[in-house]
Amino acid sequence: MENGPKYAISKEGIIKLIVIAFGCVTFALLADVGYTNGTRMRWVFAAFIISFAISVLFYIFRITGLASKISTCGPCTFDGFDFLWSWFSTIWCLAAAVSFALAFPRVHPQSRWHSELIAAVIFAFLTGIAYAVEAYILKDKAPANVGYIATRNGWLKTVIVALGAAAFGLLVDSGYSWCGRNGPCNAGVTFALAAYIVGWGITVIIWLLHISGLVQGNRQSNLNKFEFIWSIVCVLLFWSASVCFAVYMVCRGNDFQKYRQCHLRLAGVIIGFVTGVLYIIDAVFLKRA
Repeated sequence: MENGPKYAISKEGIIKLIVIAFGCVTFALLADVGYTNGTRMRWVFAAFIISFAISVLFYIFRITGLASKISTCGPCTFDGFDFLWSWFSTIWCLAAAVSFALAFPRVHPQSRWHSELIAAVIFAFLTGIAYAVEAYILKDKAPANVGYIATRNGWLKTVIVALGAAAFGLLVDSGYSWCGRNGPCNAGVTFALAAYIVGWGITVIIWLLHISGLVQGNRQSNLNKFEFIWSIVCVLLFWSASVCFAVYMVCRGNDFQKYRQCHLRLAGVIIGFVTGVLYIIDAVFLKRA
């Protein structure tokens, strides 16, 4: 990869500059409207500042030529660290963007704050997407022991892991005990939570085994066969859980406009169904591997 002034006009340098610009705009808009109160929004604000700061540091090292003079220990080179940070920031920033969108405050549609908050949400997602593009460009620089995350199957599994966590996280965050003493409601919601967690938990273990390099999946391997079967099982788990979640969300009509909990429950149901669709795609990829 280019280092020194030539890095600024290389495709890696241009996408890095775009990432920095989008990240800066996002946290600047958040700071301007003052919407950084609460644990969730402080985390969102911190996510974009930290990603921005480290990316700027990487850019400075590249543009000044210091990157070529930095020695690293072990199998991970400076280029490898650059890829890992891009990959991590993709997940980090997209998660922060989703969290920000779900926590969008009620402000007057005609106010300046409303326009700035919408712009901040848009740039938050654009930042995550830009990091994903950068990680894809740098995928050949990935350390050998974590190269799985740069593959098509690795990216898909990463998205599934992130969305699976979001599904049960939203179920809990929206008030897990809302059913009161309603027996069928309690049973349905408890099943939904258990199904999400079981499906997500085993998937995380498979994902970590791939990332660690402890297993190498191919069509003939027992792991690939188990992964394929587990993806089919997870389609049933996530879709059945999402149906129960939807039936017993206790939100009707105007409730979705009035109550934040109903927004979170609806988002959880949608994400649960989408995760099930991604498991189908994962099973197709595994079958073709």
